[in-house]
Amino acid sequence: MPFKFSKFVLMLTLSAFAASILVDPEDQMLHFKVPLFLLALSVWMVRVVCRMVSPGSFKTWAAVLLFGIILPGMASIIGLLGHSIPVTDPHYFQIVRSCSMLLLIPVLSSEGIDLMKHIIRWSFAVAAFTLALVVLSFNAPLIYSVVYEFTLQKDNAMFGSRDALGLGIGSFYYKTVAVLVFPLAYYLRNLLNRPKKVISGVLAAVFLAAVLCSGSRATALGAFFVIVALGFQKLKTDFGMKVALPIIFVMIALPAGYFASFFHPEESSNAAKLGHIHSYIENFSEHPIYLFWGQGADTEFYSQGFEAKTVVTELTYLEVIRWFGIPVAAIIFMALLYPVLELSRLSDALSYLAIPYVAYLWEAGTNPLLVSATGTLMVSAIWGVVLMRRAKEPIPVTAEAVN
Repeated sequence: MPFKFSKFVLMLTLSAFAASILVDPEDQMLHFKVPLFLLALSVWMVRVVCRMVSPGSFKTWAAVLLFGIILPGMASIIGLLGHSIPVTDPHYFQIVRSCSMLLLIPVLSSEGIDLMKHIIRWSFAVAAFTLALVVLSFNAPLIYSVVYEFTLQKDNAMFGSRDALGLGIGSFYYKTVAVLVFPLAYYLRNLLNRPKKVISGVLAAVFLAAVLCSGSRATALGAFFVIVALGFQKLKTDFGMKVALPIIFVMIALPAGYFASFFHPEESSNAAKLGHIHSYIENFSEHPIYLFWGQGADTEFYSQGFEAKTVVTELTYLEVIRWFGIPVAAIIFMALLYPVLELSRLSDALSYLAIPYVAYLWEAGTNPLLVSATGTLMVSAIWGVVLMRRAKEPIPVTAEAVN
């Protein structure tokens, strides 16, 4: 009974932790993020001490400590030794606090817990909130204004009249809307391959509608990639490559002109990103050593995109290079991409995760979504799935590999 009860408490805590990050990414409303994180680790450690579960392999812990503590810690120290820490609002070791969430990976893999299932379930709250705001904005503007002020104060959402997608409804951007590519992929896959197609179709439409109402072009492109990739898989399986390729080509070609407008250089968001790129080039040109050692984490630099000094821009991968330097950044990028390879080789129901994960990495590259509580939660959940599946289906070792 203690074994089953403690496992239930751990799973419940992890599920609540995922919910708190999706609903309150800035932890300004519930203030549950840190207590739930510490509680999950504590329950797991008790289970390890009582020999209810294995603590995980040395390789897993070495990798988690490297990416979750050592590299972020070194980048923070480099930043402190320089002269680029913001004076007015310093965030010392902020990157360590974000990356420390990777400590959940050994918990998930040793316990065999698929946290992605819980993330997909709780993502419905984000979609429901987004669509509810759309309805309120048209039918109850007074209530909408109250909710708008509250979410603006808590820094969890951005709502406005900017019509980034050209749908005529404005934008209702909740900060965790990027994760909706995962439930969209899950229910779309069920729609294409499983019974109960009506329920799956309705839920897929709900998540797609929430993505469109968010006004996020990166998320819209991510959702389009999910639809095309899953559609291609289905067509290829049912009709073969000769039929699948021309159909997918048409699917991509028809909205190509619409998506091309997303990249117009004079659009405000694109102009800001171009300004960031120019400032990165200038920063690296003036300090070429940053390309090797990095400027350090939690540091600021002047960006033409914001016309001010900033700690974080919208170009995450260039930001990682600025923080860590190219050698360490390359290792980090490989660690982020490796799950795509592992998930793609699976033959079971979890293989679909490779598609929304690629979409999420795309979204994270054009928005500050990766080095944050939400981003590290998604990476931890994906790596937890990969290690859990590897434990069940170990990769065969060939004689050539041994030699």
